Amino acid sequence: MWKKGSALLLALMLLLTGCAGEASLVRDAVVASLEKPNYDFEGTLKLTGDVDKLPDALGEQQDKDTAALLAAVKAGVTVKGTQLDLKNAKVNLEVNDDKLLREKGFWTGDKKAALELVVNDDKLFAKSPLDQKYLLLDTNVANAAALGGEVKVDAAKVKEYQDKMNKLAIDFAKKYIATYGYKLSNAKNLGTETVELPNGEKVKATHVAVKLDAKELINLFFYTANDAVANQDVKAFAIDMLVLSNSLQEELLNPEKKTTEAEKRAVAEAMVTAGLAQAKQWLNTEGKKLTPEQLLEKAKQNGFHGLTWNLDFYIDEAKLPVRQKSALSVTFQAPQMKQPLTIGLESDQFAYNFGKPTKYDVPSKDAAVTIDQLKQDKKALDAFHEKGFLLTFAEKALEEPQSLEPDKAIEQETKK
Repeated sequence: MWKKGSALLLALMLLLTGCAGEASLVRDAVVASLEKPNYDFEGTLKLTGDVDKLPDALGEQQDKDTAALLAAVKAGVTVKGTQLDLKNAKVNLEVNDDKLLREKGFWTGDKKAALELVVNDDKLFAKSPLDQKYLLLDTNVANAAALGGEVKVDAAKVKEYQDKMNKLAIDFAKKYIATYGYKLSNAKNLGTETVELPNGEKVKATHVAVKLDAKELINLFFYTANDAVANQDVKAFAIDMLVLSNSLQEELLNPEKKTTEAEKRAVAEAMVTAGLAQAKQWLNTEGKKLTPEQLLEKAKQNGFHGLTWNLDFYIDEAKLPVRQKSALSVTFQAPQMKQPLTIGLESDQFAYNFGKPTKYDVPSKDAAVTIDQLKQDKKALDAFHEKGFLLTFAEKALEEPQSLEPDKAIEQETKK
């Protein structure tokens, strides 16, 4: 889970750093933050725009519960925490408007609905202020089970390969981002401003504002795609990642095969070369037939009217991003809607104490309950408050998963 989140974050940062010229400082800041992935952070996330009009526009009845839910998403959540590195962090989430949770019996007490998450390597601890203990999810074991199915899988081996893949991805991202050359059409250096951090510290930071629209994102996509098919670093990264993936699969599911490293690399290189050749052919044929304007016109015919994305980066003298603001809005019109609506997502995050994040305690074994323990003893559910949302999650986790075998699934449905 955490590694997938890290990969997604890196992909997003790569998109945001498609800037040279005035905004090259942003690119440098991303590389610097990858070098120092340990810091404290605090921010907010919320939906904006015509959220209240959405049910009516879709022809749905806006009852009391719907109104409460819309109010909650517009109020958003507050996020605070500490990141020690890419695999260890503590995050506190607080719902700014928890009226609906209270009315539905999922929350009680004087404090707002909140959730504490502690990521410790491949373990995820979750606990609300109402609960006696943490719910512990071992993502490494879960991944091993997903990979192995009915086969007994060595979880340590899965972790070993995942660590190798994670390091490979981080090293590639740092190298690739540092030389990424796309120039945004609307990026401005707005000079130096004072940023007051949540810890009370005031720092001088350069304010870089970036404005994106749908056309810019299309151009950014094609630039990145064309660069990827011609970039030898991208090819080498893809081959190395595929070798690791195939090696893991062989060790887990077919250990007697014993393919040599050279054989694995030859297969991976052939697959990557073929894939890049196909991508290049598409870019040189289909990719050149439609202009961004034509693509946008086609999108509009399918209900997409436009997109704007305003990004503000505040970067200190050490080239570290101490504040990032994002305001994304999308205008669309579904077939049943009389007029287009605009829905947005806004965030404002501060980062501080780079290289010296606040220390925190990882929950002990006795302070947590695992899914296996819940299955062995249902009384372990007493660790979770009856009016807290984690109890519902824990109960759902205990339900028998539906069989993935088609014949059995059909048989079950027939019996119903």
